[in-house]
Parts: sequence; structure tokens; C-alpha cells
Amino acid sequence: MIRRVEVSDASITDTEAADNLVCGDEKAAYGDQAYYTHARHDRLAKAGIKDRLMRRPNKHHPELPARQKLRNRLIAKVRAAVERPFAVFKERYGMRRLRFFNLAANRTQCILAACAYNLRTMIGALYPPGGKPA
Repeated sequence: MIRRVEVSDASITDTEAADNLVCGDEKAAYGDQAYYTHARHDRLAKAGIKDRLMRRPNKHHPELPARQKLRNRLIAKVRAAVERPFAVFKERYGMRRLRFFNLAANRTQCILAACAYNLRTMIGALYPPGGKPA
């Protein structure tokens, strides 16, 4: 279920807008290695949200400990489901590239695509193929 959409121009990295995507009532926040910062970890802990951001090596620790590698593998299994909406947007909705030069129009297109994805997901949940309706 897509709960928030953040659209920006290409001059802003994905990680800068990440804090705007946290609603505050999540049990955990998942993300790849680029999203982990100590400040973000502290904000999540303060809000009572479990930090499930993957860790990355740095110049002081060029090799992750075995425990962190295992943690990253476990997080990656859950994160794989999060990549599904992006695949649907690109393959089914033709959103490999945005069509408009106007940021507001592109934002509207992305929000409508998220609404369509949510409707599609809820129909699948309510009326599963070959199963009992919920």
C-alpha cells in the first residue's frame, strides 16, 4: 500500500526526501544502504520506529561484520516487495520516464499512478484469484 508520494526534480537525491515519507505510525522503516545516516537512525528511534535500514561499510570499517551482513540479507528479503510498485509503474503504466516538463503535472501523474496501484492491490486482496473473497 502506497501511503505517501514525494516528487522532486533531478537535482535532489532520493535520500534527501526520505524523511518526508515517514508517516510516524510505522512499526519499521526499510531502506537500502544509501538511506542510513546516524541522524535518521536517531529520528526513527526517537519516534519509536524500528530502524531496518541496511548498513554499509565505510572508510573506518571497510568490511561489514558477519552479523551486519546477515542483517542486510534479512532486510533485503522484505525490501524486495517494496520494489514491486516501481516495476508496475514502469511496465504497466508506462512511467519509465515522466512525460511533462512541469513538476506539478509530473507530481499529479505520480499520485494518480499510486492511487491506481492501491486500487489494484486492494481488489487483489479483497477478491484473490481462485480463493474466497475477503
